[in-house]
Amino acid sequence: MRGMFIGVLLLGSTLAWAGADCPDISPDERMTVLDLQKKIVNDYGFAIKTFKVDDNCYEIYGWETNDSGEQQRVEVYFEMATGEIVKKEVD
Repeated sequence: MRGMFIGVLLLGSTLAWAGADCPDISPDERMTVLDLQKKIVNDYGFAIKTFKVDDNCYEIYGWETNDSGEQQRVEVYFEMATGEIVKKEVD
């Protein structure tokens, strides 16, 4: 029984988070990837491991420093025109 419980915990921790709902932005109105990456690092303070486009959102997997000074993994979705955070999940 204990092994089954651990297996369920492991399964739960590897499931992908649900995506975010971002508006459809025409390509000429989107921030450039480089500009958004600068904003993510300089303004939001995230370290980027993976950057990608997910439907109508820019998305990163990375890290942030919490209030205790510890690194925690994050998945963050950004609106393509402004770079505003649409959804943030902390692991």
